[in-house]
Amino acid sequence: MLTTLFSSPVRVKILKVLAMQSTAGLTAAEIADKAGIIVRSVNKEIGKLISSGAVTEESKPRELNRKLVKVKHYRANPDFLLYDEIRQLFLKLQIFDLDSLKEKLKKVGRLNHIIFIGKFIGDKEAPIDLLLVGSVNHKKLEKVIGDFEKIAGWEINWTAMKVDEYDYRRRIGDIFLDNLLSKKKIEIVGEFL
Repeated sequence: MLTTLFSSPVRVKILKVLAMQSTAGLTAAEIADKAGIIVRSVNKEIGKLISSGAVTEESKPRELNRKLVKVKHYRANPDFLLYDEIRQLFLKLQIFDLDSLKEKLKKVGRLNHIIFIGKFIGDKEAPIDLLLVGSVNHKKLEKVIGDFEKIAGWEINWTAMKVDEYDYRRRIGDIFLDNLLSKKKIEIVGEFL
């Protein structure tokens, strides 16, 4: 079974994208885009993941050129015997990628705090995954995050705020910020990282 799941780099990328996504299904084109591979490769390898039971397939109606057609959607099978282990494996592997991301984030402006939450630590319910505090060049930040999303295989929801806004929201007990900071997190604190 493990050979079926991990013997192809393309299969691993597909599995990573699907394991890190929510339970909503993705089309082959969406998987290809998120994994940084071509659609033909997804179509070629997805059948092996379906036959192993790790991935499920369903057809959903979609309007295309004013006609209703059925489009195949794929998702990781939460009932698969190794689902939790596979998901944890990909989460743990992301920690290695975090060091590279941290260094790149330090170059997008003058940051006082970088806080990884949400999907970075396995919390799918958190409203955001990354909080940056300081002065940020938004164009550079979007590029860094976009590049990391392709590696990670999932979308990063982020918020950037200036130091004075962060301090003010902490002082008034802002519910959004207090809720984020009370969760499990990886926090990098320093004056202008």
